[in-house]
Amino acid sequence: MIVTKNILILSMTRMGDMIQTTPLIKGLKEKYPGSKITLLVTSDFASAVSLIPGVDDSIVIDFKQFKVIENWEDKSWIKIYRYLEDSLEIIKSRDYDLLVNLSHSKFSALMVGFLGIKKVVGFHCNGFGDRKTGHPWMQYFGVEVFNRPYNEFNLVEIFSRSGGVDVKGRKIEVLRPQSQSLVGKLIPETDLLIGFQAGSSLEGRRWSTQSFAKLANKLIENTNAKIVMLGVESESKVAEEIISRIKNKDRISNLTGKTNLTELAEVLQKCEYLVTNDTGTMHLAAALGTKILGLFFAHAHPYETAPFSPGHLIFQAEISCAPCSYGVHCNNIVCVDKVHPEHLFAAIENHMLTQSWILPETINENSEVNVYETIFDINMNFRLRSLVRHRLKLDDLIRSCYTLLWRATLEERIEVDSFMINSVCENLVQEYDCSNIEIIDEQIEKKTFILKDISRLAFKGQNLCGKIIKDSSDRKENFEEMGKFGEGITKIDKDIEIIGLSNPELKPLTDMFNKRKENVEDNNVCSMAIETQKCYIDLINECEKLGKILENCLKKMSSLQSCYNSHNSINVAVPVR
Repeated sequence: MIVTKNILILSMTRMGDMIQTTPLIKGLKEKYPGSKITLLVTSDFASAVSLIPGVDDSIVIDFKQFKVIENWEDKSWIKIYRYLEDSLEIIKSRDYDLLVNLSHSKFSALMVGFLGIKKVVGFHCNGFGDRKTGHPWMQYFGVEVFNRPYNEFNLVEIFSRSGGVDVKGRKIEVLRPQSQSLVGKLIPETDLLIGFQAGSSLEGRRWSTQSFAKLANKLIENTNAKIVMLGVESESKVAEEIISRIKNKDRISNLTGKTNLTELAEVLQKCEYLVTNDTGTMHLAAALGTKILGLFFAHAHPYETAPFSPGHLIFQAEISCAPCSYGVHCNNIVCVDKVHPEHLFAAIENHMLTQSWILPETINENSEVNVYETIFDINMNFRLRSLVRHRLKLDDLIRSCYTLLWRATLEERIEVDSFMINSVCENLVQEYDCSNIEIIDEQIEKKTFILKDISRLAFKGQNLCGKIIKDSSDRKENFEEMGKFGEGITKIDKDIEIIGLSNPELKPLTDMFNKRKENVEDNNVCSMAIETQKCYIDLINECEKLGKILENCLKKMSSLQSCYNSHNSINVAVPVR
């Protein structure tokens, strides 16, 4: 048994991603008492480490130094290589017991492969440079990005569960700043302070400056709020454009590019609300307890990156192309126009009066906008509760069923019982218009037949693997016959992939199958056949489980919908009629 005392976590992306690792770090501390946790980060976001609780040490990879010409006069890649080699050798000498790689780049996988740490969670590579993903939840992370409509797991849960940490009831946390000197100088105690984070890493993910300005004018005129503009130096132009459109400029403080992370945390802690695009500032504010009104446009997807704590409000366009797929460049980002300043103003005004999120009547089932509240459900799992009762779509039901399936199969500890089914179905009936359940039933029936087709193919693959195992165990191996078996497996895998591509609702299953097969490697033919056979067995089991979950959900929802309709169609006796 390997004793885990020295843990290295690679978080070489952005500040928001670092904050999203905080439940994982806390869980690892509980799981391995007395362990030391080191965070490996890039120099761009090294200052955020001081905000992360539970971190004992940090290692900074400084790529920014090579942007300075004086440090890199000959522009030789050898200098970068030597720097990385020296840095990795130092890391290697520290003898880490466990490495958790939360960065999904090929570069980070190569780094992990070089370090040679025995116990690795997340992306790494073998001696040939092939990228590997050992943990089931990290395998899921690798396929989720290509199946976004069918995922409702937040990255926080994926990260945490990949480290063996149960995330139920946990939320993101940061160390609170002790000083309030900056806030005291800028904002009187009596002011209602509302933060605006108008920038984001990608321009297409930003709400328009006109909308921010219109919201600011409404808040100032009707609540006498003071607005504070937040962001980095590169977002100053956006802030200035908003300010130019605001009538009462004395009610605006522009701190864009003027705060470090500690000072930013000070200001956010003072804000009652933060109106923000999907940014690191959003996660920092949520961790500090500030109420969020999050704006998710273009590639931003609330199921993946909504602030992982309860009580926040999320807006997203209710259009077929939202969110954009990664790698897509949209020439007409219409989603930003579906969320109106009046929507956010009404939500804030109602929350100030009732301390709950109540939507205006202008947002209804006919609106092209989704609004979600972040909550912990009855099982203490984090989820998004839909506040707009749109018509239930096939994707909505399948997404919820996949959540039950993956929690059961990736954890390998739980079975999907009637209580779990009932909870999901009750949520769907309460939050969606399910009057079209019969139509969805017909659509599901067709998908069930296709699930059986996938199972049949996987069963053939399982049998071929069995034949290879049998032949390879004989004293005289028949290489010609085993070659034919191998060709048969290749064709089966191709047919499985084609079914997934032509049935996007079932593609998460076929993609997980392919991801598992990527991790099969061995010089022994028999061992490879055994591992490949397990992949087919997993696919068969998941097809059967998903089919049963869908069937049981439809039965339960039909009964619930019937009760719901009866309840809403009660005839009320009216006097004199």
